[in-house]
Amino acid sequence: MRYEYSAQLRDDVNSAVLAAFNKTGIVNITAVAERVRISNLAENVALEDIEYLVLQAAQLLGAAIEFDGLNSGLALPGDGDGEDDDSAIASFDLRQPASLQ
Repeated sequence: MRYEYSAQLRDDVNSAVLAAFNKTGIVNITAVAERVRISNLAENVALEDIEYLVLQAAQLLGAAIEFDGLNSGLALPGDGDGEDDDSAIASFDLRQPASLQ
């Protein structure tokens, strides 16, 4: 994780978080971070680092947050047609104890 980010990146994070908060009152961390990352590709900052900055900004606002990347228009693994893809979401049967071998 980097600790020094440009003023432009921080301004973009803050304005994107504020815009999302003013629009719905909820900040989708994954979607906002991806938008900021795309608009700052030249800085080569990892999505995870931008997500952390977005999370910090949302917490400072006291905004409700969500981490839903599936319904935010982000690409899913699979064939790219947008249809349900069983490989993207695993189903777990929690009624049976798992083997820890």
